[in-house]
Amino acid sequence: MAGPVLQTVTGGNASIAIAVFVGQAIAFVIACWIAKRAYDGYREARRPPLLWLALGIALLAAVPTAVRFLLPTLVGASSLTTTVLATASEIAGLTAILYTVYGRP
Repeated sequence: MAGPVLQTVTGGNASIAIAVFVGQAIAFVIACWIAKRAYDGYREARRPPLLWLALGIALLAAVPTAVRFLLPTLVGASSLTTTVLATASEIAGLTAILYTVYGRP
């Protein structure tokens, strides 16, 4: 059943599409794992910078990956909408990480 679905991919062959999907899934899992470790550190030490770091990593890596995959797939969002939302999340994540480094959380 996966054969016909993968054959409808436009712009490349199925093996490239699978490789991209697997790469994105791995990036998402790693980002979530790092954010969870930072959050666990916050819960143990009650240090606000760790909470901001966890939020920043999630917004920088995990959320844009999910947005780029889920929005076009589930709701058929346009490329522009997907790019704007993913970029906004990345900027918010970088801002949270900068606040962790230079601010006084």
